[in-house]
Amino acid sequence: MFDALRRMILPIILIVLLLFAGMIVLEWGMGLSGRQRFADANVAGVVNGEEISWERYNTILNNMMQSEQQDSDEDLPDAKVRELQLEAWKQVVQDQIMQQKVRDEAIVVTDEELFSYLAYSPPPELRTLPYFLTNGQFDYQKYQQAMLDPQAAPFWSQIEAAARNDIAKMKVQELVLQDVQVTENEVREWFLGSQEKVTVGMINVDFARFSRPAPTGTAEEIEAYFNAHRDKYTVEERAALNVVLIEKSPAPSDWEASYERARAIYDSIKAGTDFAEMAGLYSEDPGSKEKGGDLGWFARGQMVGEFEKVAFQLNKDQVSEPVKTQFGWHIIKLFDRKTEREVPRGKTEPEDVEKVLASHILIQAKPSQETLDQAYRRLEAFRTDAKKIGFFKAAEDHQFPVRNTGLFFRGRNIQYLGSDAQAGMFAFDEAVDAISDVWENNSAIYVVQVAEKRPAGLATFEEARERVTLDVQQEKVMALCVDTAAAIWNLIQQGSDPKTAAERFGEQYETPDPFTRSGYAPGIRRDPLAIGAAFGLSRPGEFSGPVKYDQGVVIFRLLSKEAPDMSVYTEKRDSVRTVVLNNKRQELFTRWMEETVKSSKVENYVQRALVEQRGMPY
Repeated sequence: MFDALRRMILPIILIVLLLFAGMIVLEWGMGLSGRQRFADANVAGVVNGEEISWERYNTILNNMMQSEQQDSDEDLPDAKVRELQLEAWKQVVQDQIMQQKVRDEAIVVTDEELFSYLAYSPPPELRTLPYFLTNGQFDYQKYQQAMLDPQAAPFWSQIEAAARNDIAKMKVQELVLQDVQVTENEVREWFLGSQEKVTVGMINVDFARFSRPAPTGTAEEIEAYFNAHRDKYTVEERAALNVVLIEKSPAPSDWEASYERARAIYDSIKAGTDFAEMAGLYSEDPGSKEKGGDLGWFARGQMVGEFEKVAFQLNKDQVSEPVKTQFGWHIIKLFDRKTEREVPRGKTEPEDVEKVLASHILIQAKPSQETLDQAYRRLEAFRTDAKKIGFFKAAEDHQFPVRNTGLFFRGRNIQYLGSDAQAGMFAFDEAVDAISDVWENNSAIYVVQVAEKRPAGLATFEEARERVTLDVQQEKVMALCVDTAAAIWNLIQQGSDPKTAAERFGEQYETPDPFTRSGYAPGIRRDPLAIGAAFGLSRPGEFSGPVKYDQGVVIFRLLSKEAPDMSVYTEKRDSVRTVVLNNKRQELFTRWMEETVKSSKVENYVQRALVEQRGMPY
C-alpha cells in the first residue's frame, strides 16, 4: 500500500501545488486582498442571478497568465495583463452559462462516462505530469496502470470534479449541435472546391493602374453621392471622456536617486571593476546589457544629442562620468574611433564619416513608489471632490487641466490614454457624467468622466466625408477599369488575339498557375465573383467577357480544366464529410454562445475592482 502511495506522491504534490497556485493569485493576480468592497463580498460578477466568486475568476486568470508566461522569464507587459484579465472574465461568463445549461437540461455524468473519458482521452495537464512520462513522452501504459491502482484514489479524486465538468460541457455542446447535419451537396462542393482546377489566360484591369494618382471628385459630386447613398453611411456607437491625469514621470528626487546609483557604479569602475561586468549586472538597457553594454560602431546623428556629444569627445579607453539624457543616466566607455568613406543617410555623395566604438551602462530614472503614491493621493483627493462639486470645478480647485478625448469607437484607441480597455469599457457601460475610480495604465495615473455618448446610427455628411470621398474615387477608378476592359473585349470580339488587344490598351495577357475554387489566384486573390467566372467556363478557348470584381475588371480565357478524380472523392468522402461537419459545428456553437451571452443578464464587477489596490498591473 505504502509503495503505491509513494509512487503516486509526485502527481499528488503537483496537483496540490496547482491548487495552491490558484490561491496565491488571489493575493497577487488581481491585488484583491480584502481592501475593497468587491473582494469583501467575494463577488466578481453575477450571471443570470448567480454570483461568481473572485476565487473562481482568479484561478482562471492565473492559469492564463501561467500559460502565457511559461516560455519566458520576463514579466508580462501591463497591456497583456489587462487583456488576460478581460479574457478571463469572458471565459468565466461562458463557463457559468454552460453550467446553467447543464442544470437546466438535467445533464448527468455517470461514473462509467467519467472512467471512459479519463481512460481514452487523458486531459492535457495529465499528459505532461512527469510520473506519466517515459523519455519525455506520455506513456499510456503507465497512465493505465495508475488508473487501475486502487491506492491512487487520492490522486484521481483531485481530478474528478474538473473531468466531470468537462464531460458535462461536451454534453451541452452535443445538445446544442444535435441537429447539425451536412448535405451530400455540401460535402461534394467542399471537395470540388479543394480539388477542381482551372488554367486560364487572364487580362486583369485592376485598380492599381488608375490609382496613381486616383481621380478626385468635386465637392458637388461628393455631396451628391452621399445624398444618393444616404443609408450606406452609418456610424457605430461612440463615446468621449474627460480626463485628468498625472504622467508616470520621475520626480527631481527620483533623478537624484538614479544619479547616485550611476555615480556609485562609475566610482567602482574607476577603482578597477570591469566595465562589461558592471554593465551585465546593472545596466537597464536590454539591447546591450547581455553584450556588456556594447553599442557597436556608430556615427554622429545615431544617438541622442547629449549622449553623442560626450561619446565623441572621449579619448580611447576613457570612461565618462554619468551623462543625463531623456532615458536616464549613461556611463560611456570609448574603445576606438575611425573614419570611413561612405554616403551618409539623406545624402547622395560619399564623404568621410567619423565613427566611434563604445559601450554604455544605462541607469533609468523611474518614478519611485513614493512619487506614484503621491500622484495617486492627489488624484484620489480630486476624485472625492469631483463627486461632490463636479469634475471641472474640482479640476480647477486642484489645478489639473481637463483633457477631452473626443469621440471614439468601442475597442479603439483613446486619445491621451492609448489602448486602454478599462477606460473604454467605462465610457460605454456607464452613464454620462459618471466618474471613475483612480486608475492607471503604463504611462499615467488618471480619473475619467463620461463626457458624451452617441448611439449607432446614420452618419452626417461631415462624419462620412472621408469615406464618401474614397467611394467616389473608387467609383471613378472602377469606371476607368470598366471602359478599358470593354475596349479590350471589343477588339477580341472583332478577332484580335487577347495578347495584342491587351497591349493595345496598356494591359497584359497573363497565364497564372492553375488554381482551385477555394485557392488563391494572382491578381484576383480569392475574390468569389472572379473565381466563379473562371470556373463557369466549360470549353477550352471560351472567353468570359469582362467580369467586375472588388478590385477591378478581369477577362478570362479557359485554357484547360482539371476535373477532380471522383474515385478519390468516393475514397475520401467520409473524411471530407467529417471536416465539413466539424467546421459547421464549430461555427454554429460559437454563434450560439455569442447569442446566449448577449441575451443573458451579466453584472461585471471585474473592471471596477481591477484598480482598487495600488501598485498592481492593470
